[in-house]
This record gives sequence, C-alpha cells and structure tokens, in this order.
Amino acid sequence: MDPRLYEAIAGNEKKGFINLVQENENFLEQRTDGSRSRVLYFASRFGHIELVMEILKLHLMVGAEDIKLETPLHEACRQGHTEILKLLLETNPRVAVKLNADNWSAFFIACCHGHVDLVKLLLNQSWLPGLEDEQFVPTCLHVVTSRGHTGW
Repeated sequence: MDPRLYEAIAGNEKKGFINLVQENENFLEQRTDGSRSRVLYFASRFGHIELVMEILKLHLMVGAEDIKLETPLHEACRQGHTEILKLLLETNPRVAVKLNADNWSAFFIACCHGHVDLVKLLLNQSWLPGLEDEQFVPTCLHVVTSRGHTGW
C-alpha cells in the first residue's frame, strides 16, 4: 500500500485521501504487503466514520478479506466502533456471517472484547443466522463471561 494512502487513512485526512484516489482510482484496490488489508479495513480499525462513508461511496468493499480472512466488519467489532458497524451492516449485512481463519465471526470477536453495544446490535439483527443455534450463543456467552464481561 502506498505510504501516502496509509498516512491519509491513519490521520483521518479525508481531503488527502480523496485527492489520492482522484489521482489514481486503483488506490482503492491497494493492500498492505503483510496482512493484505485494504483501505476500508484500516478506516474501520481507526474508527474514522466519515472516511468509511467516503470509501463506501467510492467503492463497496465491505466483504473484502485480508490474509486472516477478516473483513472491515471483524475489525470494527474488535475495536468497538459501533457507528462503523452500523454503517457496514447497512451496506452489506451478509458479511456479518463470514468467519475468519480461526472460524470466528464478527459477533464472536465483539463478545471476546466485551463490546456490549456491538453484541446487542448484532443480537438484534433478525436476519443474522446462527444466533439461535444452541451451540453458537453459549460459546459466545462463555467467552464473554470467562473474560469478565458480566455487567450486561
């Protein structure tokens, strides 16, 4: 990934990001060398909601996977970014059921990190398959409680 692009994303420089993409639209397809992550993944990681919105306007890549098969939705759940999770779900709700290389869903990751708001948001998605599965929910609940996140 071009360092200027990464710096614009990390610094939440929306104007700089837009200028780079206008200069070369292929920047939206760039990935980092190691993790193979794309621009939406990093904007989600850093919690830059306006930049996420801009990227989604330019190019829908909610389901783009990195080397660990994680999507921007996985990263938003890991970092606890509720508004970004909402935006990503509105754009492509089906990505919520994707599993990473460890067979963890975004829901499972939110549970692991004790992000109660995200867990509640995902539990309220009537379309999300698997949440009623007898094995799935207890496993997630076990993780939440075993990590001390019991103040729900």
